[in-house]
Amino acid sequence: MFKRLFETMAFFKAFAIDIARFLIPVTLPVVMLETALSFRAMEMEAAGAAPWLPFLVGFLFRPVYTAGLIWQITRLVEGLPWTLRECLAVGFRCWRHLLVVYAVSSVLIFAGLLAFLIPGLIVLARLSLAEFGVVLEGMGLKEALARSNERVRGATLEVVGCTLVLTFFLVGLDLITSFLLQRFALQGYAAGVLTSMVFLVLSSTLTILFYRFYDLALRREKAGVGDPAEGP
Repeated sequence: MFKRLFETMAFFKAFAIDIARFLIPVTLPVVMLETALSFRAMEMEAAGAAPWLPFLVGFLFRPVYTAGLIWQITRLVEGLPWTLRECLAVGFRCWRHLLVVYAVSSVLIFAGLLAFLIPGLIVLARLSLAEFGVVLEGMGLKEALARSNERVRGATLEVVGCTLVLTFFLVGLDLITSFLLQRFALQGYAAGVLTSMVFLVLSSTLTILFYRFYDLALRREKAGVGDPAEGP
């Protein structure tokens, strides 16, 4: 059940430095802006749209670094070199289509969660591979969502299980990091940026996990039927 999860952690352990070399310089300016907006909103006790600004900034930039990360992962899997400029170029090229995919997926997942927890988790799993179709295969919105739904069918329970375990693990680490910062009186803007950056780098494991399922789905398509031979 959790074999893909163990493979994900092994991959992250092997390439954590490479992933950090991409994510830190690309996302640090945006994280600093998000954190500054969050602190500003709290200080002013802002109402209305102001508290949503940090979320909006992160949501708008997410397609850029996620697409770049996906491209980097494919290069690492294939043992090929990668550059920051190359990954960013992919990110900006896919930004518009990936943003629409994220927006539609978020609405569908939220609607599923409103209809009780299980439907929301199923929708999340079924749409989890859409971003790879956009970035690596140049698909549009409808095709990416439809193909993701087809590719996850038959592995939905495994995707849900691995995603939940990994999410709980990440949230636990985030809580521990926040507790340690408070324990040693390290609070404020710098601590907020540090916590966000650590969580963001660790969250790359979710993209790695979904890439593993995407890769297996492609192998199944090429093989025609059955579970493909195991590979990296």
